[in-house]
Amino acid sequence: MVGVLKCKVNIFRKEDETANGKSRKYPDREPCFYEVGPKDVSVEAAIDLERPYKMKSIMELYPEATVEVRVYVIRAFQITPGGLEREADGKKFWEHIVTADLGIHHMETEVVRALNPKMFHTFQFKNMSLPGPSILRLGVKDISIFQGNVTDEVLVGETTVDLEDRWFCQKWRDEKYKPREVRDLFNEDESKGEQGVSQGKLSIIVDVIEQNKADEMPPEDIQVLGKTQNCELRVVIWNTHDTACKDTYTSDVYIVCELIGVGQPKQTDVHYGVKKGAYGMFNWRLKWRAKYPSTTLEYLMRIQVWDDNVISTHASIAEGILPLGPLFKECFERNQGKTSPDDMEDVWLIAPGVTGRADQTKEFLVDEDGFKNPTLWTKMTHPNEGYNSNKDCQCKLQLSFQVMPRAKARAAPAGSKRMGPSKLPEPGRPPQPANPLLYPEKCRAYIVYTCVEFFKRCKGPCLCCLCCLLLAAIIGLLAGMQMAFPGL
Repeated sequence: MVGVLKCKVNIFRKEDETANGKSRKYPDREPCFYEVGPKDVSVEAAIDLERPYKMKSIMELYPEATVEVRVYVIRAFQITPGGLEREADGKKFWEHIVTADLGIHHMETEVVRALNPKMFHTFQFKNMSLPGPSILRLGVKDISIFQGNVTDEVLVGETTVDLEDRWFCQKWRDEKYKPREVRDLFNEDESKGEQGVSQGKLSIIVDVIEQNKADEMPPEDIQVLGKTQNCELRVVIWNTHDTACKDTYTSDVYIVCELIGVGQPKQTDVHYGVKKGAYGMFNWRLKWRAKYPSTTLEYLMRIQVWDDNVISTHASIAEGILPLGPLFKECFERNQGKTSPDDMEDVWLIAPGVTGRADQTKEFLVDEDGFKNPTLWTKMTHPNEGYNSNKDCQCKLQLSFQVMPRAKARAAPAGSKRMGPSKLPEPGRPPQPANPLLYPEKCRAYIVYTCVEFFKRCKGPCLCCLCCLLLAAIIGLLAGMQMAFPGL
């Protein structure tokens, strides 16, 4: 290969001609060529659009632009061991850099001692002209440093990116978020005999913007990709309401929550005999520890409402998945660079998909230490019943979500379940049926509660019957007095 030809190809159709060489459609002139568009299905369609052949200016096809090229180098991986292999304390190590060449410009990352280095570096080439020098060459080199100077270097592999192909592709330019690319690294050194064999991979993001817009669109800070924060997620299950009944007219309700990918699911205790219009009460705290960001976690919370059964299998009442990624991200961003737990902030979920501070909502529930917990209500459905949260709602669930750095969590501890510190109050559950011989007090409380509930539900009919009985008693009394004392 002696070079590369870059060009744009346009196809033209020649209209039909007669035997004497004239246009069949316009016999008074010579046949013409017409430009063919991507949606033309026939020469007639091309002729009807009246796009006659003309030589276009190269500057019209590729108008010159001054741009800024940004290359986000994330990491190199699957690097072939070799190059300048060294040992320290009996262990092999490699020192790598990533180089970037565009035209006469040359840039390098800092040295990273790792076989598969994580770079998190941004190259910026300002005031570049397109069309112009457009072949971006990225290489990974194994180097040797002595007293702060590079004494030797070996190319591991390199890859090239043609920026003109991207800049003059309108579809690529319209993409707001440029994709992350994984590019193979090749070394064409014939002495190694490994031409065409990948020597590793380089993860990058390439962006090109107009230079006059560069100040309005600052480069992304990918340094955070190399940092993680240990977080603690605290979830409090407060109440349920309008729970679908699975046992004729009641359900024995408990809640199961799982931060997908982190440990095992966790569940509350069981609230027995929850009726359709009544509240299921829990006041139950669940906790998870997770790092953010993580390439293996999507930060999704699976929530399930179950009906407990002793003999048969447990019945699913409702379920759903709540994305908590924005909550972890906000906690991570708020606490960057903070080392003191007193300066760190916690983040609450105020509404589904919306994050904010704890003082942005007026709906609180308080623990025994007087700490206010912002809560939210969410409607839950079940796949067998439908997904319309209004029409097919199987349960309403009241929860609190809180994310904080682990350092702050250790400084402000909270117990799991209803245990202290920050102990949650016992739920005010109504009395349950009990054996009168073994638990007379519980049985008495249940009877009183049942009578009160019956009176509350039948207040109108009861008052009506009471009035009728009272009226009958008065009439009977008057009649008796009349019979006893005829002269009255």
